[in-house]
Amino acid sequence: MRRMIFSIATLSAFAALTISASAQTTGVTPGFEIRSFAGAFVPTGDMRNDFKTATTVGAQVAHEFSEHMHLLGSIAWTHGHNKFANLSDDRTFIWQYDAGVELNLVREINDEWLFRPLVGAGVGGRTYDYAAAGVGSNTCSAGYASLGSELQRGTVAVRFDARDYLNCFKSPFTSAKKTRNDVGLTLGLVYHIR
Repeated sequence: MRRMIFSIATLSAFAALTISASAQTTGVTPGFEIRSFAGAFVPTGDMRNDFKTATTVGAQVAHEFSEHMHLLGSIAWTHGHNKFANLSDDRTFIWQYDAGVELNLVREINDEWLFRPLVGAGVGGRTYDYAAAGVGSNTCSAGYASLGSELQRGTVAVRFDARDYLNCFKSPFTSAKKTRNDVGLTLGLVYHIR
């Protein structure tokens, strides 16, 4: 809970900085973006007792309303492995899908490169698809706060994003719901459609 409050406070402070810096323009044209990424799903807290660190891949579509604000939708797939001893197969495919908002600054490095630090937040859902016989899948809600940056040249950018997820988790045995936490660390490419 403290992390989420800290994340919201950070997002609010960043929004105030973004508004105060909005008078400076860098020639960024609003439009759509297509993003692809790969990285790591890192369980934290009690989630470490149930899942191993795993590889994540995904894609995003974003709309840049101004040079300081994006609305985005994301989908990610994790080839996960659970630590439940009494399942016949430890593979768990995790699907994460959400929508959110990002606020960013734009700083010119030189005539060709832009540095764009960002913060964001969003909500969505998560599906755990267990490969073990007789278990099936379950879905629950999730929310995140993010911190990252883009290094942009023209219509292409390299992007780093760290997301702190707070999510509902249903036990595959009892269906009891618990609140869990994990982190997503990703590196990706962005194409700005103008």
